[in-house]
Amino acid sequence: MSISLNEEATPTEPDAALILDHLPGLVWTTDETGTISYCNARFGEYAGIDFGLSRSSDWASVLHPDDAMFAVQYGQRARWTDGHTVINARLRRNDGDFRWFELAASPLAEGGKVCWLGTELHESASERAQEEIGSRLGRFLNCLSLPALLITPALELEFANHAALRWYGFRPEGSEQETPADMEPRKFDEILLPLKAYMEGEQTAVVSYQAQHADGTLRWLDAQVVPIIEESGELTNYVVLQNDVQDSRDAAYLFGKEMEILDMVARGTPSARVLQELCNVVDDLIPDLLCCFLELSLDRKFFRMGAAPRLPSEFREIFDRKSVAADKNACSVAALSKKAVEIQNLGESDHRDTSMGQFMLANKLNYCHAIPILSPFGNTAGIFAILRHQYTELKPHELQIIDRAAHIAGISIDRTRHEEALVKRETQFERSQAQLVAAQRISSTGSFTSDIQRDENIWSEEFYRIFDLDPKLAPSIDAVRERIHPEDLERFNVEMQRGLTGEGSDFVFRIIRTDASVRFIRGLAKVTRYVGDHPIFMGTVQDITETKRAEDALRRGEEALLKAREELAYVSRAMTISALTTSIAHEVSQPLSGILANANACVRLLALDPPDIATAADTARRTIRDTMRATEVVKRLRAMFSRQAPTMEEIDLNEIAREVIALSARDMRERSIVLESRLASGLPSVRGDRIQLQQVILNLVLNGIDAMAEIEGRPRRLLVLTSPDEDMLTLSIVDAGVGIAADSAERLFEPFFTTKRNGMGIGLSISRSIIENHGGSMWATPNDGPGTTVAFSIPKIPPLAQSV
Repeated sequence: MSISLNEEATPTEPDAALILDHLPGLVWTTDETGTISYCNARFGEYAGIDFGLSRSSDWASVLHPDDAMFAVQYGQRARWTDGHTVINARLRRNDGDFRWFELAASPLAEGGKVCWLGTELHESASERAQEEIGSRLGRFLNCLSLPALLITPALELEFANHAALRWYGFRPEGSEQETPADMEPRKFDEILLPLKAYMEGEQTAVVSYQAQHADGTLRWLDAQVVPIIEESGELTNYVVLQNDVQDSRDAAYLFGKEMEILDMVARGTPSARVLQELCNVVDDLIPDLLCCFLELSLDRKFFRMGAAPRLPSEFREIFDRKSVAADKNACSVAALSKKAVEIQNLGESDHRDTSMGQFMLANKLNYCHAIPILSPFGNTAGIFAILRHQYTELKPHELQIIDRAAHIAGISIDRTRHEEALVKRETQFERSQAQLVAAQRISSTGSFTSDIQRDENIWSEEFYRIFDLDPKLAPSIDAVRERIHPEDLERFNVEMQRGLTGEGSDFVFRIIRTDASVRFIRGLAKVTRYVGDHPIFMGTVQDITETKRAEDALRRGEEALLKAREELAYVSRAMTISALTTSIAHEVSQPLSGILANANACVRLLALDPPDIATAADTARRTIRDTMRATEVVKRLRAMFSRQAPTMEEIDLNEIAREVIALSARDMRERSIVLESRLASGLPSVRGDRIQLQQVILNLVLNGIDAMAEIEGRPRRLLVLTSPDEDMLTLSIVDAGVGIAADSAERLFEPFFTTKRNGMGIGLSISRSIIENHGGSMWATPNDGPGTTVAFSIPKIPPLAQSV
């Protein structure tokens, strides 16, 4: 029950004032500023001050200076907590002496005022002095932030300051001190550990030991024991000062491990070992955590197991070499999004159905925090995953441990990725170098870079081999010059002079190797850049000796082939002409008969008397005509049988066609073949060899004649026609013979393919070769009716190019 008194009490309330004045204790009230608003008569008599009803005074002026702040604070606490407070303090008596009182403070119902009741304590002087000392020491220890314990020589806990009580968890912060006797025996034994060590003679400045914190964890404490000894030498108490050094120990441990791990990274230790060590450190500092590291492949498409020392092997099977995008678990989502993924309750999360979620549920893990480890370029390089059986908010020092572990893991993974990329590039470079060396060796091509003005050169391995130089020899132009063939030395020097002016080069020269063999070399060089005014050349040298030899052999082979073709053509002509023996004999014998008849007539005319000179002259002229006719026949035959080299000249295609028709006309008449010629008029000339083109036309005519040899019941007709076609002239031979199948048309031109009973199969092949050498083409097609058409086209001479 609160007492209602105020500074405006009047004689109309005599009963209350009379009662308070006759109480055996001192009674007064204070407002929120600490000013005395009322006091009873005993308080006035004790303090020797007449306050009166209209006077006010700060009650702290009545307190001992050492107790004033302490007592005022307890009064304020009574007002704030609306509770009863009892303290011991000294009040000044009217003679100036201070006496100990037990002061009880109770809040009044009226606006923040406190009523005080003071009861004097009658201890002896020595007891009071000792209590004063103890009170001062207790207040001092309560001001310390370190846990402090006051223990008697009999090893009984007499006092524990606020910090100690909070550390051991015996009372909520801010409540009144509890009785030390309430402390559990196990915790009291932990408190006495440093004191026992001190008493047993271990006079170390600091004793380190582990004790159980209020949160249930074992933490390291550094304790120092200070004995309290009276002037008489009597030991009164021990003060045990405790310092919680767990965080500093963890920090020192973490720092030391960081240095060790960073040294491992610097020495190139594989990231798997580094990550394993990081997991061990995190496990040591946060025992209820299960952690693991996952790395990503260089292309960031696959996971790679880093370390998971305390997780079952099934975890490795879920991630190692598995696609990042294959499963939408927490680690995959963190890797793809580059953001941390936290699952506080897996059972209520969509992630429970993933492979990782099933693994966690099987191992009673309900909390997961997947942290992406990013590369300096902002790409995901790895994942730091933290697993727990239940969600518990991480403490600040635990967050610091995790952040530092992730940072070091990022350094190690980034280094590993750089090393892997470097190894990959080096491997690719080595392979490309090996391929280049092999390619240069296969193609006999060496490469070089050269500053001709400074004679600074870099040669490839094949360059040394081509020039037969010692690979240990320093590259120089003089070393190459010593290998140059004497006949090519002047040309080589000219090319070097051109190089001094910055001109590229492409030339062939010969070298003489140490075994006296001569090799043909093609050198090619171009300016790639300038250093100052110095042109820098890059180029190749290729040993083309074998190519040269092959070219010579090919040239000789082509010459032999040409000669063989000419021989074969000659044989073909001979065989063709031999088939016209009757016609040829007729062509020759007819003019010879005329010559003979004309000669006889001329003799008779000249024998007349008088001689008939005029008629004889006409007969002589007819003889000369027949002689010229026979000469032309023989001339044409000799030309066709000759072995002279082809001569390209302007030719009238119609003219040579007529000549061939004339040679074969008798043979066609004897075989009852009707010849029809449709030679287009006004055709331009063609350029070719007369004899070879006549051979082609004659071969086609004879083939047409042979095709109709056994035809009965229908006319045997042979058509020879010429026609212009843009820039080509075409000659076609159309027969009415047995014909050919459509799929055999192209085979007619294959060597040794024939449809004749006694044919050799070389005529058309040689004919096509001749036409192609003239820049034309030859083909065969079956007629719509009976027979076959064989034709060829050759380029005509443009009008401006024809000779006038």
